[in-house]
Amino acid sequence: MANFSVGIVGLDSMGAALARRLDEQGIGCTATDLNGRMLQAHLASGGSAPAGSPYDLAQVCDLVLIAETSDATLREAVLGSIGLVHKLRPGTIIVDMSDASPQTGPELARALYSKGAIWLEATPVGGPQDAREGKLTLLTSGSSDALERIAPVLRAFASTTLRLGELGSGPLAKSIVATLGALSVAIHTEMMIVAKKAGLDPAGILGAMPLLAPGMGTPPVAVAAEVLSGRYQSGVANRRMQADIARVLEAAREATAPAPLASLVQAAYTGASHSPHATGDHMDAARWMADNAGVEFG
Repeated sequence: MANFSVGIVGLDSMGAALARRLDEQGIGCTATDLNGRMLQAHLASGGSAPAGSPYDLAQVCDLVLIAETSDATLREAVLGSIGLVHKLRPGTIIVDMSDASPQTGPELARALYSKGAIWLEATPVGGPQDAREGKLTLLTSGSSDALERIAPVLRAFASTTLRLGELGSGPLAKSIVATLGALSVAIHTEMMIVAKKAGLDPAGILGAMPLLAPGMGTPPVAVAAEVLSGRYQSGVANRRMQADIARVLEAAREATAPAPLASLVQAAYTGASHSPHATGDHMDAARWMADNAGVEFG
């Protein structure tokens, strides 16, 4: 095992799962959160080695995993009045595992360059349960040498590590895949609406798709499980999906890459959020499409 003093900043669901997994794997870690209640919850659940703030944690850790849940808290944890920046030591490795925009990590990496810190990215694919079971997939970027050095720590909670490219590529890749999923659900839902309005059996059409068009692959599981059943409850928040689509459209604008279909699905998600049937789930968009067509599934 690499000889690091490991710290975790951010004890929401993912950060707490990472801390628990490291403890179980015999990799002691110091943990903190900007929110004192989150730190108290960590201690109440059996977590050990608390630090009062990122400032305090930076004094004792040379490998810091950051698992913040927004751009604002990520910036505050790094550059705020009690942030890491004030006590970082040269050579400290920071691994950004936060749920933030693709621009924020690179921006913070530049801000810490003069401190001699090494900023890496390991965007997690999977949820807290995957972290607790050591089954996360990590989308990594940054120094290859530094990633190799910390690999024993990452392997404690990840079964697969993929290298993507420049800093910021992990969050953008996740948002691209999420947007692709939203597009796929929307397109399939629209075709199921057409099928039902035309007097066809939507479930039969859906089941026949892999045979009728084998090159297309299989339809998203959510179409049968959530749309045709009339449940419309995926467990993924509408606001979360809207944030992913917005990130993709922002990247598209910066790269001058037209993304008209993503813009259309963004409009559908926005419209769905104002529907009287909205529950806050991202499948509200599919329900909104069906409602507008006067179609009821399930």
